[in-house]
Amino acid sequence: MTSTRRRPLLLALAGGTAAVAGIGTAARTGLIGGDDGGADPLRLSAGDMGVESLTLPLDDQVLVEGGPAASGPAARRSTGKLATTTYSMIGFTWTRGDVEPVLELSVRRGSTWEPWTRAPAPHESPDPGADGVGSTVGSDLVWVGPTDGVRVRVVGERPADLALVLLHPTPLPGDEAALDDTDDSEVQALGRTTTTAAAAAKAVPRPNIRNRKAWGANENLRDKPPSYITTIHQVHVHHTVNSNSYAAADVPALIRGMYAYHTQSLGWSDIGYNFLVDRFGRIWMGRAGGAAKNVRGAHTLGFNHNSLGISVIGNFDQAKPTDAVIAAIARVAAWKLDKYGRDPLGQATVVSEGSDKFRSGRTVKLPVIDGHRDTNSTSCPGSNLYAVLPAIRRKTKNRIDNFRDRETAVAITAPFTASGRVVFGKKIVVRPGTWTPAEATPTYTWLRDGKPIGGARGSDYNVRRGDVGSRISVRVDVAAAGAATASQTVSWPSPGRADVDLTVRASGRKGRALVTVVATSAALASGHPAGEVVVNVAGRKVTMRLREGRAEQLVRDLPPGTHQVRAVFQATPRAAKAAATDTVRVKPLD
Repeated sequence: MTSTRRRPLLLALAGGTAAVAGIGTAARTGLIGGDDGGADPLRLSAGDMGVESLTLPLDDQVLVEGGPAASGPAARRSTGKLATTTYSMIGFTWTRGDVEPVLELSVRRGSTWEPWTRAPAPHESPDPGADGVGSTVGSDLVWVGPTDGVRVRVVGERPADLALVLLHPTPLPGDEAALDDTDDSEVQALGRTTTTAAAAAKAVPRPNIRNRKAWGANENLRDKPPSYITTIHQVHVHHTVNSNSYAAADVPALIRGMYAYHTQSLGWSDIGYNFLVDRFGRIWMGRAGGAAKNVRGAHTLGFNHNSLGISVIGNFDQAKPTDAVIAAIARVAAWKLDKYGRDPLGQATVVSEGSDKFRSGRTVKLPVIDGHRDTNSTSCPGSNLYAVLPAIRRKTKNRIDNFRDRETAVAITAPFTASGRVVFGKKIVVRPGTWTPAEATPTYTWLRDGKPIGGARGSDYNVRRGDVGSRISVRVDVAAAGAATASQTVSWPSPGRADVDLTVRASGRKGRALVTVVATSAALASGHPAGEVVVNVAGRKVTMRLREGRAEQLVRDLPPGTHQVRAVFQATPRAAKAAATDTVRVKPLD
C-alpha cells in the first residue's frame, strides 16, 4: 500500500474530500476558529488502537495571506485560529519535491494561545526506494498534550498538498498490563519446570524488552513484512520530540500515536524506530520482525542499511535524560554491538545511501554510537541527550567488558520445586534447590499467566483474588558477582482456584431422603461456584448440578436407619474441591 492510498484513511469527516473542502471554506470565512468561542470544532474521528485522527489539507481555502508579501521567502500564510475536538499530537505531510516548507504552529491552552513555535523539519524517514516508501514526506510528530485549538503558519513556499495531521491516542484497557516487566520472548510452557543458564557466559545478555503487544500494536496496519540487514555497525540515538511529563501508563498510547502517523500518514510499512526508551528507563520493541534479529529500520536517512535506531520518548532540548534512560540505551547498545565485536568508544567507516548531509556513495567515518544530527541536518536527539552520548558509550563499553571478563556461570544443580495448592487466600512456596557457586543468591519473580505480579518477590506467595482462573509460576534467578546468572521457571500444574464453602442438609422420608446442597465462594464475582456435586447416601450416589450455587434432589431406594450424607464439590478451573457431611434418618416403607 503506497502513501497515497493510506493518507485518505485519516480523513475524519464522513463527507470525505468534499467535506474537507467544506472545512477549508469555513476556516477562510471565519466560521471555524475565527475567534475563541462559538465555533463548531473540527472533529477527529475514532480509529484503530484508540487513536483518534484528522487530516486537514492546508490549501488556498484554509490558508490566508498574513505577511508583507504574497509569494517568495517572505510570504506568510496562516489558517487563523481553528477550534478542534481534543487532540494531543501534531504532524505535517506533503509530497516529496524541491519545496521544503517552513512551518510554525501555536496551540490553545484553555483560553490562551501559546506563542508560535517552529515545527521540526523532516529527517527521520526511510531511504528513498526502501521500506515501500512512496513520495510522502512528513515532519516529526510533536506532542503538545491534550488541547482543542490550533493555528498554523507557513513561511515562504508551500507544497501544493501540504496537510495538517492531528492525532489523539487514548488509553486502552490493556495498557495497565504493560506496566509489568514483560519481554517479547516466548512464555515457557506451564505445568513443568525448566532450567536455563546463560548459553555463553561471556555474551552480553538480552535486556528486558516490552513487546509490540504490550503497547497495543495493530499488526493489520503493517502492509509489508520486515526486511533484514546482515550486520550492525552503528547505533543511532534519537528523541521523539514528545512530552517530558507523561505518566508510565501513557507510554503505550504515545507509541500507538507514532505508529499510526508513520504507517497511516507517511505510508511507511511500520513504525520507524527499532526500539524506544521511555523516561522511566523501560525498553519497548518498535519495528516488528524480532527484537533479537537485525531488522532494517526507518530512522536515519541514508544509514538504515547497517544500523539500528533507539529513540527516547521526550524532548531533550528541554529536559535532561535520567540515569535510567542512559542505562537503558546502553543495555540495548551493548547487546547488539557485542554480537559483532564493535567498540562503543570507536568509530565506524560506513557508506551513505544518501542523506541531506552526506551524498549517496560517500564514505563517512562516524562514532559507533552517534546522535541523529551526526548523519542528518537536524537537532535530534536534542542538545541534552547528545551531550550524554560519551557517558552512554562508556557505559556500553563497560557492560560489554564486564561480560567478556566473566569466567564462570552459576549452575542450578538440583531444581527448585513447587509446593502448595493455588487457592485464593492460601500460601504457596518455592522449595529451594541447590546451586554452584555456594555464594550465589536466588531472587524470585512471581508470574500470572507469564506476566510479573507487582510486589511479589519472596520465596512464598499468598494467592490473590486476581489469580483465580490463571496459571501461576515463578522465575528464580540465581546470581553471583562475576558469573552469568542461571534461571529456572517453576510452574504449578493447575490454575488458581477459589475456596468453596459447602453445606449439605438432608431430611428423611419413607425410603428416601431430600438432599439440599449450597456452595458459596467469596473469591468469585458471583459469590457462587458453578459445577457438579456428588452426593453419597448409604451407598447410593447421585450427581447434582449447581445452579446459582444451589442444588436439591430426592435420593430414592434407601434402607431404613440413620445414614451419613456426604457431598463432594468437584474441582473446576476456577473453584477448588470441597466436601461437607450431614446425617439423615430414613423411615421404613409401610
